[in-house]
Amino acid sequence: MFNRSLDSRVKNLIVIFSVLISVADSMFAQSDSTAVDSLLVKQLEQQMQAAAPPTPAPQAAPRSAPTTNPDLSAIGDFRTLYTSEGKRNVELYFNQLEMQLTSVVDPYARANFLFSFGKDSVNGDFSAGLEEATLTSIDLPYQLQATIGKFKPHFTKVNTLHPHAFSFVDFPTMLTRYFSDEGLFMEGVSASWLVPNPADFYQELDIEIGRSEANHSLDQGNANRLLYVGHLKNFFELTDNATVELGLSGLSGVNSEQFSTTMAGVDVTYKWKPVQFNTFQSFTWQSEGLLCKTTTSSAAAVQTYGAYSFLEYQIAERTFLGARYDYSALPGNKSTEDRVSSLLVRFQPTEFQILALEFQHNDRSYGANVNQVVLRAIFAIGTHGAHAY
Repeated sequence: MFNRSLDSRVKNLIVIFSVLISVADSMFAQSDSTAVDSLLVKQLEQQMQAAAPPTPAPQAAPRSAPTTNPDLSAIGDFRTLYTSEGKRNVELYFNQLEMQLTSVVDPYARANFLFSFGKDSVNGDFSAGLEEATLTSIDLPYQLQATIGKFKPHFTKVNTLHPHAFSFVDFPTMLTRYFSDEGLFMEGVSASWLVPNPADFYQELDIEIGRSEANHSLDQGNANRLLYVGHLKNFFELTDNATVELGLSGLSGVNSEQFSTTMAGVDVTYKWKPVQFNTFQSFTWQSEGLLCKTTTSSAAAVQTYGAYSFLEYQIAERTFLGARYDYSALPGNKSTEDRVSSLLVRFQPTEFQILALEFQHNDRSYGANVNQVVLRAIFAIGTHGAHAY
């Protein structure tokens, strides 16, 4: 009986051991199939990566479409002045603010509006005015360009500039004596033609017709008499480092006496800017002259003239030295003469900020000589276009 119970126990152990072996075999078999499957998956992934095209390099974000908002800029002019004339010799004042809006109207034209807020030299109050308002074509054939509105005509080289864009603190005396503190303005039509020429010779003809803004020489008139202005610009490239520009101007309009005033002008500009050191060195010599015939009655006319010449040398990347001499009579008055000598130091960190110190001596035929020192600070914000060459 004891043997039978032993045999039954042995049989039970054998059965249990067999079950354990079968379970272990199944587990090992499952483990082996998982490993095989993992190897197959890895091989498929490697083959797919080899067959797939290479991932392209990241591209820059596309440029946004042009904005329909106009470009806006503001330019401030602050001055500190000492003068030897009068009882009030020292002044610190904000001279002028210019605000400009420019934009493309459509594929055929662009518009420009320029407003000034200036200080009146008599009462010291600020007043606002519209200096320019123009519509200019940009898609005319035969290298033509047309402008309508209010603008500064192409009489002499400097007149088209605004004071902040001129090298010296003040405009040449001949422009301030014959026109106004900022030159000549007119309302009308301007046509410009770029004359076809060889690559080293640039020539541009400007014809302008309209009515002059009232100034020392010209008036709007009370009849159908208009202002006619013409300018021929000739530009020569002498070398890679030097250029010469020769301009011829003519003007005819009505004066405050309701008779005619005619003017002829010539300008010469030499510029040297070496290619190798163009940010550190430059030299400019510029001269202009005008001859004016003012008819004061049906039997009388007076001829006067004015001229200036200046030199400017860049001694460092941001520093310029300049000297200028002016001579000017008054329209219709030969006896009133100004002979002005000026010295200038200009520090220009960027196109958006300029500091200029100018000494000036005025030898006058109509009174005592005057000396003055002016420190001017120009600062600009917003879109700032390049100045004319």
